Amino acid sequence: IRDWSSEYHLTRKRAQLLAGFKFDRSLRVLEVGCGCGAITRHLGEIFDQVVSVEGSLKRARLAQLRTRELGSVSIICAPFQEIRFSDKFDVIFCVGVYEYSGAFIDGQDPYAAALQYFSNMLSPDGILVIAIENQFGLKYFCSTREDHVGAFFEGIEGYHRRHREVRTFGKIELEKDLKQYFSEVQFYYPYPDYKIPDCVIAEDFMASGQAGELVSQMKSRDYVGTPNPLWNDASVSLELARNRMLEFFSNSFLVFAGRGALKGFAFEQLAVIFSSSRKREFSTVSKVLRGEDKQLLIAKRSRQGRAEVKQGLLRMVDTDAAWIDSYSLQTQVNVLAMARDRSLDDIFQPCRQWLEYLQAESSMQQGVSYLGGNHIDTIWPNVYLLANECRVVDREWVWADRIRMNCVVIRAIYDFLYKIDAMAPYAKSLSKRSGKQLIVAIGKAIGVNLKDSDFAEFIRLELDFQYIVYGVDKRRHAVYMHWFLFDRPTLKAFLRLRSSVTSLMSRVRRKLSTLCDR
Repeated sequence: IRDWSSEYHLTRKRAQLLAGFKFDRSLRVLEVGCGCGAITRHLGEIFDQVVSVEGSLKRARLAQLRTRELGSVSIICAPFQEIRFSDKFDVIFCVGVYEYSGAFIDGQDPYAAALQYFSNMLSPDGILVIAIENQFGLKYFCSTREDHVGAFFEGIEGYHRRHREVRTFGKIELEKDLKQYFSEVQFYYPYPDYKIPDCVIAEDFMASGQAGELVSQMKSRDYVGTPNPLWNDASVSLELARNRMLEFFSNSFLVFAGRGALKGFAFEQLAVIFSSSRKREFSTVSKVLRGEDKQLLIAKRSRQGRAEVKQGLLRMVDTDAAWIDSYSLQTQVNVLAMARDRSLDDIFQPCRQWLEYLQAESSMQQGVSYLGGNHIDTIWPNVYLLANECRVVDREWVWADRIRMNCVVIRAIYDFLYKIDAMAPYAKSLSKRSGKQLIVAIGKAIGVNLKDSDFAEFIRLELDFQYIVYGVDKRRHAVYMHWFLFDRPTLKAFLRLRSSVTSLMSRVRRKLSTLCDR
């Protein structure tokens, strides 16, 4: 994987769109527009009979290579609208294809023709599964280019400039169109979108307003250029959740539509979250579940089926915790930091309770406060302040040695600052160029004095942690960390420049590939 195009076709994350569902293996499956087989591979592993159609010979050959040892999969290279099958299918998967109906199907309403075609190909209890971008996805209002045509606001303006090439739909219109041919329609919401999903949320959980904190953590992506957000979409997600409007502005939809009652599949949780950017042995799946007492809980498990994974000094364990319908400490501070005139004392006032909790958990040895290794990730995204209680969730990581308390303090502040550098604007008091000086100032604001030895220990620990979990290059990551601590703005400018160059090279490669095909 070297750019967006290769990531889309090769990443294992594509299959996470469906990994949270349980299907009846015996269902006969048709996949329309399988591309290079990212979803096809997953379908071949969970169904006994899969027929996948792809119009491009190159992509069809790649899909065949990807599924070559799966006897359950057959690849057909042909325009799907010209194929007539003798048998009906129980499930049709249409992932990232329906929006192109106008480019491939003739007629006054090619999208209706596509739905009618799918309906005719299904058995009486058959299901159509469509994954598509939302025309009114929140990210498109925040200066993210439309995914297909690469232009600002093209979708939310109605696709009037390129109406025959591609178009997506809002939730109400898509549901109305589907119900012309399917009596039952069920929406799910992939985040950040259906293409590279880290999370899939059920409709009732989205509608409840309780998913705002979860959605706010899912960073949207601009697949065409370098993002330059106009506002903080995480904060907007929280406001939409409070007003029960998340579904309408979701970036993508995953829709199950049936001519009768929806059968043959189950989504046994309210939401499923994948941590798959890590090394494979540390990848996890978390599920938001409703317990027997109707209370919500979140269960995190290793995707390798192991209750404990250990490497070096780091151990990962399964965790269970009550779902807290509140803002994490990270979100509280994020919101406070948006006021331009707030002082550091005001912004980080909630963190004093967290520091008191760490101090109560620590022990003094030779003048230095130490925490147990189970506090390595007791940072603000995992902390909730409830009345007079500081509750820590997602305690999956355990370090096999004691950790300086001040090292955890620096880790929490560093994590916060690194994330807000991608947002704008924020309080003037957070604008110091030196990340180290700002971290020291924030430490003083919450009541802790940070020393050079604390920073040295933090860098050592963080490099070890990132290497073990993500496999990062230690030397390169050390350069970035020291750069951030020395001068944040120039690091941010460098990373934006690198992203722009990568995006430009990707477009050049796509153009050259198109010319070679001709």
